[in-house]
Amino acid sequence: MGLRIKKKVRVAVATRYGYLYWEKIMAKEKRSKPQTEIKKITSLGEADGVLHRIADLKAHMRKATADADIAVNAIKEELALTCKPMIEEIESLERSLGVYSEYNRGELFRDKKTIELQFGLFGYRQSTSVSVKKTTLELLQKHGFDEAIVIKPTVNKELMRSWTPKKLSLVDAMLVVEDKFWIETKENDLEGSAA
Repeated sequence: MGLRIKKKVRVAVATRYGYLYWEKIMAKEKRSKPQTEIKKITSLGEADGVLHRIADLKAHMRKATADADIAVNAIKEELALTCKPMIEEIESLERSLGVYSEYNRGELFRDKKTIELQFGLFGYRQSTSVSVKKTTLELLQKHGFDEAIVIKPTVNKELMRSWTPKKLSLVDAMLVVEDKFWIETKENDLEGSAA
């Protein structure tokens, strides 16, 4: 289709109850490489007509995507309105269960950590985590605790593009140079298109 993922963006929509957040994938059109059936083109005029048709189709895709985004935003806003009182009630009920458990902890959890009832479970679970400060990494290095340091080695292909073929062969790599056909259409709005 000629689309590639550019980045994920956190989107916020203002509702009566605050903001509703979700991640949206922003796509950027790119140069595409044709890979399907071939249409015979015999002149630059026909080639320009094909580019015009591609631009029209991409414009229709952009409009359809924008319309879908508007519909999805409306549904998500309605969902937020519907769920907000339920979420608030769930949080209140969970806090109530927590207070009940804490108040009766000695009696309820004398010989067990979990209470299982007909509609669910609640209880206490031991949780252990490590809290670090800004100086922790430096101190780990200083004391030689390398096993606690995560280092992810990756290949820097951009840097290696400037290497000689001999140097690349030392690390079982090679420079691949190709001329690849590409197409880039000019932006086309739907008004005045020949779709």
